[in-house]
Amino acid sequence: MKKILAIDDQKDNLTTIKAVIKSNMPDCKVLTALSGKEGIEIAKKEQPDTILLDIIMPQMDGYDVCKRLKEDESTTHIPVVMITAIKTDKESRIKGLDTGADAFLSKPIDPVELSAQVNVMLQIKGAEDMLRAEKELLDQKVKERTKELRESEENYRSIFEGANDGIIHVDKSIKVLNVNPAFTEITGISKEAAIGKSSFDLVNEFVNIKHLPRILNTMKSVISNKPIKPYELNYQDKILEISIRKQKNGQVVGIIRNITERKQAEEELVKYREHLEELVKERTQKLEEQKNELKRLNKLFVNREFRIKELRDRVKELEDKISE
Repeated sequence: MKKILAIDDQKDNLTTIKAVIKSNMPDCKVLTALSGKEGIEIAKKEQPDTILLDIIMPQMDGYDVCKRLKEDESTTHIPVVMITAIKTDKESRIKGLDTGADAFLSKPIDPVELSAQVNVMLQIKGAEDMLRAEKELLDQKVKERTKELRESEENYRSIFEGANDGIIHVDKSIKVLNVNPAFTEITGISKEAAIGKSSFDLVNEFVNIKHLPRILNTMKSVISNKPIKPYELNYQDKILEISIRKQKNGQVVGIIRNITERKQAEEELVKYREHLEELVKERTQKLEEQKNELKRLNKLFVNREFRIKELRDRVKELEDKISE
């Protein structure tokens, strides 16, 4: 239900306004106040949809009340219709507009004009409420999105600063925007020496000349949006793995990983594997030799058994002859 607040120090005037509104606008609830101070308090508490404000009142007149209502953030959006004593009183209307009044009515109040003005104010208030609600919703979304972006930025900064891999951030013109501490630790290139410098100049200054063609070709591939696979290069006494990714905004992020220990471990693993293979080969050869020796001994043993049998048979033959 729409709420209309009427502020007038004369009870009869309030009774008339209340009767007219109830008769012509039964869906509206009428609130009343007998002073400007009371009217401001009710307006803040009840948040009416329209205020009908008499100009001539003791202590605090309608101009003062309207000014205070429009200066207060909680009531500034409520339409105010000022009620003047004389229809042609231009000075009162100009002064009312200066204090923020939205419309005017003259005494004696015409019921049709009052209803029409209130209806217009209610429509204006409804439209303003909708716009205000949309603005508040938009502001809330902006705040939430800003918070998300801030958190995302903080997370990125935390990852960027704490990463073990070196990270270099480059803009569309291949100028270095930022590098993280790991980049300096791995390459020996300070943040101050890198930021603001062209990537080409940075490469020319710090990288061994034999690696320049490959690196420059990689950078050209980045500029032309060609896919780039990670590659390795020897830098000072280190072996580095370089990965480059182009972002949607055209900026480039380079990841530099020190794989020296990994490569050394891989080499040690290869050597160990070769050593094991050599041991297996030697062991296999020894087993083969032992196998051949067993075969030889077995053969000798079989021949010996056969020879013993022949001798036994011969002895038996001789014994048989002697017994005859």
